[in-house]
Amino acid sequence: MRETTVYLYKTSPDTLFRDLGKALDTPEFRKLRPENETSIKINANYDRNWPGCNTSIWFLDALLGNLREQGFENLRVIEGDLKLQPARGTVAALGITKLLDRHNVPFIPIEELPRDDCELPLILHDSQLINTSVLHTHTFAVISCATKNLFGLLPVYREKYHNELSLKLLEILENLRKVNCRMFAIIDGTVGLEGGSMRMGDPKRLDMILAGDDALELDRVASKIMGFPVADVPLLRLALATGALDPAPVRVAGGGDFPDCLPVHPFAYSESRIAGFDLWLRRNRLTGRFLRYNSPLDRLAQHARRFYTARVYNKKKEKVMSGDWTEYRHEE
Repeated sequence: MRETTVYLYKTSPDTLFRDLGKALDTPEFRKLRPENETSIKINANYDRNWPGCNTSIWFLDALLGNLREQGFENLRVIEGDLKLQPARGTVAALGITKLLDRHNVPFIPIEELPRDDCELPLILHDSQLINTSVLHTHTFAVISCATKNLFGLLPVYREKYHNELSLKLLEILENLRKVNCRMFAIIDGTVGLEGGSMRMGDPKRLDMILAGDDALELDRVASKIMGFPVADVPLLRLALATGALDPAPVRVAGGGDFPDCLPVHPFAYSESRIAGFDLWLRRNRLTGRFLRYNSPLDRLAQHARRFYTARVYNKKKEKVMSGDWTEYRHEE
């Protein structure tokens, strides 16, 4: 196994631009060439302004500004569709479209792109990828960070892989290596999200940035920060069992920001009974065929889920939008 470093930095609304510059001034990031085409895979899970659910607009703004200063001209932001939620509509609703226009960066919905036999977009072949994710919990994966964000590279029917999610995530990492996609990952740790689902959780202010070129190692560090033992995270447990993750602790460098020990901000987590029941129905031999992708029952289930999450959003909106994370909003 190669030696790997995860970089961890404190940040704040006033220093975010400078702190992201530190993450991009690492040996691992400098392997990316400014003159090459570079895709930025954002995390856009919900078409409503829910802090900690998506790559924050202030984080993306600071990232694009830093990349432009370093001479990255051939940038493009990419994201995949969700059922009932096309990517173009999501980025428009979140204000990302206006931000990209200001930076003169195009948005490319992955669903419109040609793919290889592994279902990855061909534009990732022999390319550079900046993977920007968020620290949040996930109903099936427990945590959703750097590696889980790559799940969005698959076609919109990717939900069918939830039965074998961890195995599929490891497969995506391997396939990206095979097509010579050079990846650097940056986790937006300004505000995370805790609870049972990315679309129904509660924002948690963290004021940190994680970065490195190994998504699994980033996730291992993220899991510790979030208070989850590696054994409790299905992806990391499988990665250790298969040898995809080195048992030895990874080196964490933070430029003196965390001199004593890794910070721990325990995240609340609870499995969603509704989502769990839905997954059980799809796994069941008798009911699974009726819930296949885009079947009438599948569409009905998706509409019901969206209606339910909208109710949760409306109920929590006032509380969510008034937290201390709002100090970041002046950078929008």
